[in-house]
Amino acid sequence: MSPASLPHGIRHVLLRQRTISAGTGPRVLLLHGMADSSTVWERLLALVPHHADLRRAEIHTAELPWRGTGPPDWAHRPDCASWLAETLDELAATVGPADVVVAHSFSAMLLLDLVCGAAATSGHRLGGMVLVSPFFRPRPADFDWGTMTGLPEQFIRTMEEGIRVAAGPRSKPELHRALAERLCEVIGPYGWSRFFELYLRTPWLRTTDVRMPVLVVSGAADRIAPTREAHDLAARMPAGALHPIEESGHFPMAEQPARFADALGDFLRRITAVPGTTGERPRSTLVERI
Repeated sequence: MSPASLPHGIRHVLLRQRTISAGTGPRVLLLHGMADSSTVWERLLALVPHHADLRRAEIHTAELPWRGTGPPDWAHRPDCASWLAETLDELAATVGPADVVVAHSFSAMLLLDLVCGAAATSGHRLGGMVLVSPFFRPRPADFDWGTMTGLPEQFIRTMEEGIRVAAGPRSKPELHRALAERLCEVIGPYGWSRFFELYLRTPWLRTTDVRMPVLVVSGAADRIAPTREAHDLAARMPAGALHPIEESGHFPMAEQPARFADALGDFLRRITAVPGTTGERPRSTLVERI
């Protein structure tokens, strides 16, 4: 049985190819955040035919275990970054290795955790990463008791914002809170505990070992994962760069898709312009990390 699957045909990870390149661009994998789905990328994907740099890319999306309709036991695994290792391995085995991974929110933290853990063991080798609305604090002292007591409400606001962005102008704001609370119940205590653990570990991530180009994208109006955290993260990676997107909150790819497409396209163009930055198979660190 595949490690990314469950009995009776229920799969933890579902991969889907969204665009076909002319063979000259990188292979890009888009990863959604917690309680979301690959639909968060739809407004960006709709712009691909009209964007020269994105048209050259072969773009894939993944439905990850922590999607809103995902299996409830995904968080029972202590090392959730291993889910991403398996996802990368499955993509490599079916169509080829990812050159660039674009990860949002919770998945951005997981990807960084995976890559930083792989640095010492020559694990995953990507051409570049785009970390969208990541959570990151560089010092243990940046967390206090008030942080912890305030996070549950922050989670609900995150869900509310995601619902608002997905629903658009025809949504009913009076329903958002109830739907957000329901999503939090679906995620459950283990899912939120995995988020807590990952966030609290960020001060010890070996970000200076991440030598690949990294673009950190942040909505300038993000009240959930503030731009200052994105700035701190980008500043601690040798090839990191921060790209704030104005008039956007926690979901810049959906709120300002054209600006996000320009930022991503520019990053992909720079990645493919540097010899040797793409085409290396990402090797799983699953054995070392479990």
